[in-house]
Amino acid sequence: MKVKFNKFERTAGIFIVVAILGVVTIVLSAAIKQGWFEPRVQFTTYFQNADGVHQGTVVQIAGLRAGSVESVELQSDNTVKVSFFVLGKFHDRIRQDSQALLIRPFVIGERVLEISVGSEARPKLDSHAILYAIETTDLMSLMSGRNMNSYLGKVGDILGSMQIVMDAFADKSRAQSLVRVFDRMDPLVKGLTTMSKEVITLSRQATQDDGVKKLVSNLALTTEEINKILPELNRESPELAKNLGVLIRDLAGVTRALAPAVQAVEPQLPDATRRLVEALSETVIVLKAMQKSFLMESNVQEVRDEERSLRMPAQSK
Repeated sequence: MKVKFNKFERTAGIFIVVAILGVVTIVLSAAIKQGWFEPRVQFTTYFQNADGVHQGTVVQIAGLRAGSVESVELQSDNTVKVSFFVLGKFHDRIRQDSQALLIRPFVIGERVLEISVGSEARPKLDSHAILYAIETTDLMSLMSGRNMNSYLGKVGDILGSMQIVMDAFADKSRAQSLVRVFDRMDPLVKGLTTMSKEVITLSRQATQDDGVKKLVSNLALTTEEINKILPELNRESPELAKNLGVLIRDLAGVTRALAPAVQAVEPQLPDATRRLVEALSETVIVLKAMQKSFLMESNVQEVRDEERSLRMPAQSK
């Protein structure tokens, strides 16, 4: 039996077919845009705190939606394992230096898993690889109840310490002592300024005309000469060091023996020294006067000639 459609039925049928084709086209377009037919590449990362991350959390690369979180698991070491996938067209952007971090695109709203774009010089990361995670903190995380409790506890400790300080300065004597300390700061700073200026002046004088350099050079030359002389002296007089040691020990003994006597006559030493110098001066004057007298002038000349003759053989030896 042949079925005949009237004009209105044919129009309604065409409209329904077009509507169905339009719905299928829209669904296919949405599926393509959502990447339903794109290959999925699996990755894993670990966070110490995965607050706000759940199955279905958006994965972004350079601000573009690139995938989604598949599972969130708490490990035995208290770390959070986050497994996610990215679409195949974004796989080439994930390199060995790529990092995973949790961010909040706006001040409020859900967090997303952001994957940083790797450098072209590094090799591409293979599927099922582990990405290094970076812990981040945003305003909403700071204002969460768990963090606020710890912050309020720290603020309470700070206020307790400030209360102790305020109680200490409530004592009038301590406050006055603090004021005196500030009063003494100005003279101290002035003294330090003066001292620094004197040190600068002294350093300029020391470095003027390379004085320090010349002094060090002369000391170096003196040291070299002494190093040359000491081996010769030791070879020529091997007993010299030993005799010097004995001499120094004897001088120390004499010094210890004379110390009580010197201490006893110490108050009279200045007057005695002055009288001794005066006596020596008078003696010199008398001797010179006697030498000029006609009775001793010839004898003095003879003594001088005799002394000169005695010194000549000794010098020739």
